[in-house]
Amino acid sequence: MAELELPRGRYLTVAYQVHPEAGGQTRAMLMRTRILAQHGGVRPEVLALGPAPDSEARRAALLEQGALIEAIATRNLYDHYREHGWGDEPPGDELPDLAAHKVDEQPRADGSVLRVVYRPPGGGPKVYDYPRADGTPFLRVAAHAFSRKPSWPKRILRVGPDGRVCGEFGSLRALHHRWLADLTPDDERVFVFTDSRYVLPHLAPLRDRRMRLLYQVHNLHLQPPARRWDGPMEPAYKRVLKRASDVDAFVTLTARQRDEIAARRGRTTNMHVVPNAVTVPPAPAEPPARDPLRATVLARLSPQKQLVHAVAAWERVAAEVPGATLDIYGEGPERELVEEAIAERGLGEAVRMRGFDPGARDALWTSSALLLTSVFEGYPLSTLEAMARGCPVVSYDVRYGPREQVTDGVDGFVVPDGDVDALAGRVVELLRSPELVARMSAAARATAERHDSDGFLRHWAEVVASAEAEGARRPRVKDVHLELAKLEESGTGRLARIAGRAPQVEVAGAAVVEQRGKPRGLRDAVLELAWVDVASGEARDVPLEVRSGGGALRFSATAPLPDAPAALRLRLRWRAFAWERELRPAAG
Repeated sequence: MAELELPRGRYLTVAYQVHPEAGGQTRAMLMRTRILAQHGGVRPEVLALGPAPDSEARRAALLEQGALIEAIATRNLYDHYREHGWGDEPPGDELPDLAAHKVDEQPRADGSVLRVVYRPPGGGPKVYDYPRADGTPFLRVAAHAFSRKPSWPKRILRVGPDGRVCGEFGSLRALHHRWLADLTPDDERVFVFTDSRYVLPHLAPLRDRRMRLLYQVHNLHLQPPARRWDGPMEPAYKRVLKRASDVDAFVTLTARQRDEIAARRGRTTNMHVVPNAVTVPPAPAEPPARDPLRATVLARLSPQKQLVHAVAAWERVAAEVPGATLDIYGEGPERELVEEAIAERGLGEAVRMRGFDPGARDALWTSSALLLTSVFEGYPLSTLEAMARGCPVVSYDVRYGPREQVTDGVDGFVVPDGDVDALAGRVVELLRSPELVARMSAAARATAERHDSDGFLRHWAEVVASAEAEGARRPRVKDVHLELAKLEESGTGRLARIAGRAPQVEVAGAAVVEQRGKPRGLRDAVLELAWVDVASGEARDVPLEVRSGGGALRFSATAPLPDAPAALRLRLRWRAFAWERELRPAAG
């Protein structure tokens, strides 16, 4: 692989936890980090924000799996301050003594205490003290769920070695910002990556001018079933999109997801597409025979993966192809549910639960099909890993990824979302035709080779360079105020088609941009007006006259009224910033 020079600086990837048995998002994040380390001329670090009892053991397991390499440092926020403390901050008040309310001590892997748990009187949340090696606390924080905004603490106490409070944070975000600052010299550019929709709101915005924030979406932002691009969003992704203007690079895995997010909030200059890469291993010197009666699933046993559909499909496969077997590799909260489905259908000999196995991908060399029955995806790694080993994929057509990865009928099959019979039928077709499997196997390997690390690294180099430039010129917008001077609709008479005017709306006003710091001109800001059809969500642009000056964009337009119910939407795009307002609600 060709070496490529990335922009100079510190490369930090931030996650909540990095666990050896984590799913595709973590594996994809670690793959990117390895490629940057091995071929990008940088020494990336992986940071975990959540307390962990066994950080060293996790690192050792990831190294053994090959998910990490020695060149990548791993750090944990709680381990860092347990060892280093808070520096020379002056002591303040005594830390309130909660010893009488102690309910638990949670251990670390070495037998020391990870945290002490208290339940203070009054019915509030539990309180955690995180101790140093000598038992004195360095941090006190109320119990909270990292992913649940209502539980986020608003007061986090820093504690000195003398047991006195030496400072406090008003949010988890402030704690994380402090750690990033403590890890990096004042004169160094810092590129901060995150792949977690839960972590991003705890990082953005980064006010430090040295830092650039890059976020990659790994999953569906819509609530399933995602029938339309403008359907309801998952709450965590609502928070993400609110912070999208604070991100220097907002990266999706597919152009389709980028475009659907852009349709929702505007195509800003910080939006990019970088699909997952896959390492295509050389074929074994003596390729093993592909089993014409076996298919495979590689998936976490979770609701997203919908593995009861794979079991239901296998009932038909087993009936039509005697002796056919399905191996399911993975663990997760729905193991019992999947086992019950197997038992109910009498498939105990035909469907085998293999559990978590770091070497599960090797089974793809001899399998005749990989099944993907997910409700949604981002850009699944399991399908790429299967194709890299010449294993055809049979997948539901879900947002996002399968349609972009698999060419139906060439290197696998894509069947309608949720169609168990169609899924089973395509598997039967493969198992009955080793010749078809062989043909698709060769095509699948060729497809996987187009997802090589060279192209992946080039894409990321472009994204990082863009983030560097974007961060330097990203406007810091505090708010936009709409001053609507005119919004009038005119009707039409019986002779309107012959003489007179068709129904229309006349609109005029100004969008006043309130900026932080030194105001910037609005020269490259874009103001757009569109009718948005209620039934389809399709937007139809309306010609708009725009003048800028004095921190405002003044606009006017006259537009024909649409035949179908539609809303009139005004949208402002300014580099990474996006804002919109509905000027006229949809007619009933």
